[in-house]
Formats: sequence, C-alpha cells, structure tokens
Amino acid sequence: MPDDKKTAVAKKKAAGDETRLLPIILRYFKLAGVALAVYGFGYTQFSPSWILLGLLAYVWKEKITQRKHLQIKIQQQIAKDEESTILARVEDLPSWVHFPDVERAEWFNKILDQIWPFIGDYVKKLLLDSIQEKIQQSHSTVGSFRFTQIDLGDIPPRIGGVKVYTENVRRDEIYLDLDIIYSSDSFIEVKVKGITAGIKDLQLRGTLRVIFKPLIGQIPLFGGMSFFFINTPDIDFNLTGLANSLDLPGLSDMLDTIIAEQISNIMVLPNRIVVPMVQDVNLMRLRYPQPDGVLRVHVLGAKDLIKADIGFAKKGKSDPYAVVKVGAKKFKTKVINNTVHPEWNAVFEAIIDIKDGQYVDVELKDEDPGSKDDDLGCVNIPISSVAKEGEKDNWLPLEDVKQGLLHIKLVWNYLSKDPSILDHHMENNTDGTELSSSLLMVNLDSARELPYQCWNQFGLFKRGKKQMAEPCAYCIVSVGQMKEESAVKMNTDSPIWEENYRYLVHDPNIQVIDVQVMDKKTGKSLGDMNLPLKSVLRAPDMTLDQYFSLKNSGASSQIHMRLALRALTTEKSKESTEPEQLITPSEVNKDGTPVDSATAAATTPSGAPTQAAPAPAATPKDQKAASTPAASKDTGKIVPETVSSDQSIPPGKTATPQQRTDTDLRQRKATTPTPAAPNPKGAYEHGRMNLTLRYSSQRKNLVVVVHKCVHLIACDDDNLADPYVKMYLLPDKSTRHKTKIVKNNLNPIFDETFEFEVNPGDVKNRTLDITIRNDTSMFSGNKRTMGTMAIDLTNLDLTKTTTEWFDVRPEDYEGKPYSFSSDV
Repeated sequence: MPDDKKTAVAKKKAAGDETRLLPIILRYFKLAGVALAVYGFGYTQFSPSWILLGLLAYVWKEKITQRKHLQIKIQQQIAKDEESTILARVEDLPSWVHFPDVERAEWFNKILDQIWPFIGDYVKKLLLDSIQEKIQQSHSTVGSFRFTQIDLGDIPPRIGGVKVYTENVRRDEIYLDLDIIYSSDSFIEVKVKGITAGIKDLQLRGTLRVIFKPLIGQIPLFGGMSFFFINTPDIDFNLTGLANSLDLPGLSDMLDTIIAEQISNIMVLPNRIVVPMVQDVNLMRLRYPQPDGVLRVHVLGAKDLIKADIGFAKKGKSDPYAVVKVGAKKFKTKVINNTVHPEWNAVFEAIIDIKDGQYVDVELKDEDPGSKDDDLGCVNIPISSVAKEGEKDNWLPLEDVKQGLLHIKLVWNYLSKDPSILDHHMENNTDGTELSSSLLMVNLDSARELPYQCWNQFGLFKRGKKQMAEPCAYCIVSVGQMKEESAVKMNTDSPIWEENYRYLVHDPNIQVIDVQVMDKKTGKSLGDMNLPLKSVLRAPDMTLDQYFSLKNSGASSQIHMRLALRALTTEKSKESTEPEQLITPSEVNKDGTPVDSATAAATTPSGAPTQAAPAPAATPKDQKAASTPAASKDTGKIVPETVSSDQSIPPGKTATPQQRTDTDLRQRKATTPTPAAPNPKGAYEHGRMNLTLRYSSQRKNLVVVVHKCVHLIACDDDNLADPYVKMYLLPDKSTRHKTKIVKNNLNPIFDETFEFEVNPGDVKNRTLDITIRNDTSMFSGNKRTMGTMAIDLTNLDLTKTTTEWFDVRPEDYEGKPYSFSSDV
C-alpha cells in the first residue's frame, strides 16, 4: 500500500510539472507569434495603425479576463471563509444580510461540505455511465464523445439564505426559497473526434424555490417535491482547450446567453423538476399546476435617458429599445432611433406560474450595430405587489445609471372558469386591440393505434426491401400563429408524451386548435384533428378530457388530450384561487391523507364491500366506485376491476362500465395492490403481481405489461431477493420474454411491455405461463423460484384492456390456471 501511495504521489507530481510547463510553452509561442506578426507588418509595409489596433484589442481582452478572474477569486474566497471576506469587501453580501425574513443555513452548508466529495463521485459516475452514452447515441457525429476529466473541485455550493413562506400559502404546502451561491473550482473536459474542450471555475447565483406539496398524514409527510429557479440565475465560467477561442468579448456574451437559455428550458419557470414521494399523487397536476394568473405589461415610453451615442457623426442621443424578462420568457420592443425620449406603447402578456418571489425585469439598451449594445438602465418590479394592487401605472427611475425614467403599466389578470366573463370581455373590447381574453392549457397525453409506416430498411432514398414498421411519432399543436412541437417517441404505435402547452387566446368563439401527428422517419402525417375552442367553452368547467379521433389516419387511431380554458379577469373570485386536487378524491381520507388503495377499491361510496362481479346495470354513482378484482382460490376466476369515466369516451360513442383511459391505467398501475383476501400477501402467502393484458388487432400481438409485484417471499440470506419475471405463451415455448432484474427488493417495479405474436383465433387456446425467479449464482444455495402463475385466456375480451392483480402461487401448485369470468 505505501508503494502505491508513492507511485500515486509521483504521478501527481509529474502531472503537476507538465501542467506548469504547458503555460510557459504556450506563452512562448504567443510571444513568438506576435514578433512574427510585427515583422510581417514591416516586411509588407502595412500601416503601423494595424499594430495599434491589434494592441488595443489585446489590452481590451486582457482587462476583461483579469476582471473575470478577480470576480471568480472573490467568490471562491467567500465560499471558503464568508465572514472574513465579507468584512474586507461588502459588495457581495448574501441574502440573509439584506432581508430580515431570510435565515442563515450554516448547519446545512456544513453538512454539504462534508458530503461534497461523495456527491462528486456520484456525479462523475452519472456522467460516465449514463450521460456520456446518451450523448454518443444522440447523433452519429458525436459518437466519439467522451469525458476525459471530471472534477467538481473542493468548493461546494453554499446556501446564502433560506426563506420560508408563512403567508399567502395553503395549509397543505410548504414554500422555501434558497439563495444558491456556487463559486466552484471545478474542471470538466470532453473530447470529440480528437478535439478537446472544457469548462472550469463555474459560477452560479440564483434563487431556487423548493415546494413540498401536498402535505399528507403519512411518511414522508408530503406527496411530492418541485424544484425550479424563479428567475434566470447569473452564470459565469471559463473555457479551456479549443473552446477558449470563444472567450472573446462578443462571442462569450453569445455563449453565456445560449447556456442561460438551455438552463431556463430545464429549471426556470414555467419549467420545473418534480419528484413524487408517494404513489397516489397526481403527477401531471404536480408537474403542470394551473398558473396563478396572466400579467399584462405595457411598456409605454421613457424620458431623460443618457446619451449613449456621442461621436463625430452622432447628435448626442441614443437608439433605445426595451427588453422585458419574466422568468424564462423574454420580450423586446422596437428600436426608436436618435432620441432620449422614446415612446414604444408596446404591450406584452406573460403567463405567471407563481407570483410570489418572481420579478419583472425591464432593461433599456442602446442599439449599436456591429458592437455590444450599451446599457441605459433597468427596473425590477415584484409581481406579488402588482397582483395585490391589481394595476400599477408609474414613472420609475432607472437603476445603474445617472438619469432616466421609464413609464410602465402593469395589469394583473386572474383565471376563472366562468364563461360569462369572456362574453363581457368581447363586448367591451371595441378598440381593436389584440389583447387575450383567455388562457388555453393543453395536456397532450398519448395516442393509440397509430398506423404503421412503409419503411425502406436501407434508408429513405436508397433501394432496398420495404417493410412495415412502427412509427416514430411526434405532435405539432398550434392555435393561430402559436405552435408547439412535442418530443419524438421512437418505434411505437401508442406513444405517451405527457407534455403541457399554454396558449393565450384572443377569441375562443372563432379560434381553433390544430393537432398534426407526424412520423419522424418518413416525414409523413400519421393523422390530424382540429377542434373549435367554442367546444371547450361550452364544456363543464370549460374542460375537456377525452380521446379525439384522428382524421386521415387508421380506423381506430385516437389521441388523448386534456383541454382547459380559463377566462382572464381583473376581479378576484373564490374559484380563481381554490387549490387543485393533487390526490384523487377516491383516495383521500377525511383528514386529507391518501387512503390505501386496498381500502378504496374494496368499498363502495357508502362503505359497503363490493361484489365479485359487477352488476349488469350500474348507476352513475356505482360506476365511480372501482370493483374489487376478486381472485378465488377454488375457481381461479378473475373479474377485471372497472373504472368508468365519461371524459375518456371517444366522441360519438357511449360509455361502458369497463371503459378506461390510458392515463387511468398508468395512474392505477402505480397504486398499492387491491387484495382479493384480507391477507395483503395473497391467498398463497407468496405475494401478488399486477399485469395489464390487451390484444392489438393491428399488429396481431398479445400485449402484456408487467407492472409490479408486492410482498414476494425472501430467498437470500439477507431476507431479500433479486427478482425477475419470465413468461411463455403456452403451448408455444419458442418465444420467451424476461424482465430486468431488480436487486434486493421484495416489491419490485418493472413497468415493462412484451408482445407475443398470435392470431386472434388462437388467443383463446393459449395460456400465459409466468414464473418469478430469483437471480442467483450457479453455486448459490439460495432459492431460485419465487412463485408461478398461469392465466387461461379462453374468456379474455380482445376488445378491452384489462389490468389485474393476481395472487402468486407456489412452485409446486397443481391447481387450475386463473381464468377470466365469461360474463364480463
């Protein structure tokens, strides 16, 4: 071991010597290049002015570089020793110094400092094992991409202050604002096709909001967590390698803007990162909550601006324009030339997800084509104050400049479900302005039974054998001139997007939403649909949640969307501020805690136990209760649980008790099991398994989705197991499907889909044979088979999707297979 340490020290010393030698060599070649350039200018008899111009550019770059290095050094000193650095320099105080309601979090900073090396190891492993592979597979041009060096440094991020909101928040949520200060000595280097580039000394400063909601009466006491930056954080960094050529005054500003926009697309409102903590939480409502309102910004004009254009051909004026930033959104007015008293009269509308803590940032700039635009001042206005007053119309002094005033008017609009507000708005809007009257929220959920596409296996433009293949579908959703494009879902005829879009609508009585489903491989349309927004306007609560049939597509092709229209109003009402239901009412106790799915599904609304088979004629009230899928130990018959939702029925069709949406299936598959007997471990004490079965008539395949298992038996010495599922469609044993292995878990979640090729007429003669096995080594004495199960498909309804819980049977069980009730 001592020899290994000496070798490591020697290697580190050699690497340090090489690192110190490299700057000397680079400086020598730079000076030699300058001398050669001076000689070349004299030899070619160029004017000495060129040398002076180059010298000025070099001095300018060096001055900016020194200033940046100084800022980085100061931030790093603050991160290491906050108190002494602040006493020496009082310009960069943390937020707890400025605001009395912000508290220090030194205890957390000490914990973070202790675990930072382990976080660095985790991030390095994540980048090498996951991110690197995804980047390599994203495009053929970056197939050689790899991380050559990853070092997060010794300086961890700091929490400059914590603010906990106690006012204007509901009882079932907690809001935290964290002042994040990250002045790192990190260094990350990548290599692509022999080209090396890197980034070091990353600096980040911003307010990160953390939301815990909804609060529940069981561990971990909250249903989910949300993370996002309220406003775009300040970012700075240094480039290394070939990327250092971009570190010039013009190019570096452009690069900073690009990186800031990419971060905004991930973590600045309205974008957020959501982590569910319990299974029954409505993840879509948590990820895409209803906004607080819409802010209307009138940038009217300015006066007494500073004269930025002074020169031989200038008249001592400016060419001003305004940039308005709200979260990740940015708006820009037109440029007014040669004036210090501009009048823009521009109107912008911004959707505000959270009004508390967010600001409207207005920056005035002087346009200088060919160079960086000059700053004419800025204004920051808290949105919460506008929402509280309803409207602000003021001349505000500009900050960071000697003089100048900005005339701005801000109007706050609440969201309402009352359609009469829209009629009142259209009647009063007689001045011809294109102001919005409502907000349309579109949740693009999924599609099903999309048509297969004819694809050339050797490429689109080469000759070769053509074959039918599953599409790579994406959607283009547009309302008027506003257009959004979804992600591409590869090789599936039933894509699941779960994306959210918002559109500000002028007149929902005449406007239409258009949806185009496209195939990425061929560029051809897979179907389309258009819906007049007045259909949403007339729906209950101005909300439609259903499947829509696609035109110019397959006979059964449909797309599932949730469309919600909300009227804009300056009047605050009770329903405009009521909380959203994050946990479904059937899964909430009187005290607001999630009820166990076993109890919820085993009782009707009146509290009485459900029967094994559904009644032939169910009332609407009874249809809202989920029937218990009873599994009889003697008969082995399974009755599918039913969920009825009128909102999930395609237009023009009647609802049946067994009909359900794909969203219901995905939400139900994550719930706790509904036991057939009082014992949650199943009738055989071997646990339970959740499956979905359906038949795809288009592909002629039996689709089996293995969701999860619960309460499996322990097989290893540590009272755990490494389970996986193996399946056959008997009597054919030529096709075997196998799930992934879940390590050290008796409640594994698989969520994997498998397909068996079988004709419709043969499905009734097949039996699905399932074995749950424990992954062990060849010489291990641990138990290998955890349980078995056989499902007779004789009475399976091929026109429906069935999701069931099955009791896992012991390996030596010799009874009849499970079968579906023939009266379903």
